[in-house]
Amino acid sequence: MAELTERERVGATPAGIGGIAAAPPKRRFAALDVPTFRWYWILGWISQTGDGMENVLRGYLVVKLVGLAAAPFWLGMMVFAHWVPFTLFSLYGGTLADRYDTRKVQIVSQVLLFAAAVGVATTTLTGVVTVWWIFGLLLVHGLGGAIGNPARQTLIHRIVGKEKLLSAVSLSSTTQQFSQVIGPAIAGFIYLAFGAGVGFLVNSLTFIPLLGFLAVIRLAPMERRERQPVIAAVREGLDFVRARPLLGSLIAIETTTVIFIGHTFSALLVVFATERFPSLPLAYPFLLVATGIGAILGAVYLAYAPEARRKGLFVTAAAVLNMAAILVLMFAGQYAIAFAVMVVAGLAAVLMQSVTNTTLQLSAPDRIRGRVMGAYSFGSQGMRVVNGPLLGGLATMLGVPLAVGGSAAFVLLLLGAFALAIPQLRSSEAPATARTAP
Repeated sequence: MAELTERERVGATPAGIGGIAAAPPKRRFAALDVPTFRWYWILGWISQTGDGMENVLRGYLVVKLVGLAAAPFWLGMMVFAHWVPFTLFSLYGGTLADRYDTRKVQIVSQVLLFAAAVGVATTTLTGVVTVWWIFGLLLVHGLGGAIGNPARQTLIHRIVGKEKLLSAVSLSSTTQQFSQVIGPAIAGFIYLAFGAGVGFLVNSLTFIPLLGFLAVIRLAPMERRERQPVIAAVREGLDFVRARPLLGSLIAIETTTVIFIGHTFSALLVVFATERFPSLPLAYPFLLVATGIGAILGAVYLAYAPEARRKGLFVTAAAVLNMAAILVLMFAGQYAIAFAVMVVAGLAAVLMQSVTNTTLQLSAPDRIRGRVMGAYSFGSQGMRVVNGPLLGGLATMLGVPLAVGGSAAFVLLLLGAFALAIPQLRSSEAPATARTAP
């Protein structure tokens, strides 16, 4: 097993979490000072906006294909299809990010995502689409995301460097949420005016600008790294996280939220909004718009507020706020209240994800950063494979409000137990640095 270098052991670089707290005052949205990142962020936002459209269109289409009664089950199965490749390939995707040029890995990922988008647009426009077509194409979509996500994270680090990483990560996380502001709104109007097929076609076109940009940009060459056997390489990344309780705890917090709430919650919103607010035809997409507004507020907070010293406590509090907002939503009888708590949910999600992501990246040596982010991707995205059948099944039996509200309450109990049982979540100290990457 490869040993950490002396610099990695003693923390001579600012890679430790303590280095984050000791950093000088940051510039506001400093990552946008880097031209390459600025273009990457803008074009990524266009692509993510297409994703926001696709989620809404898929929800409407599934309800149309199977009916409102069967929709919770099938929406849960769509979440399963999308995330099962993350379960199978996230750790391997981290190894790819450490072995190969992250730009090229992301190009392959984007090609797969583009192919899946073209496929669902074609089948819908030609009238042959079924839930099984959507299921199969989501498997391709998920594969693209699974192999590309760790590479995307490490590519951001490669573009902006350590000093501007929190800015870049918060902006990138906000892009994913901010796409919920524009994408669902556009999708709702396109669906009402032209149908799902045209919306899916527009989504497929949003991948082209980012693909072209990735094909032409040139970055400094990555240093040559020793090629370990895949199993040994994956184990090294996992053991690095396991040897640092704070890092493992941060991943566990996000994993817990995605297992019991996760992406299925967003998918089930189409059923919740249709049943709770039947007189508002755009109630569903604009609940997703609300999360995007919250994400923007979260990004502004991260840009202007001092960095939290107790990162574990900060992430735990953000997760609690996120679950509490979802719980309140399930009992909201007025649309204004539902919209407001979804803003809170979006804000809390960005705070939790951005601080966790940055803490992991800055704690990992360059040599194994991709594998550490692969472990994070496995926990935060790969475990969503459980969430689809679990929450979708509960919603089928109990109804969406009771299933989602009960799950959110259960997660709140688990988060309280984590905070009491794991002292590293309450500590302001940096995690102990292992003598080796075991």
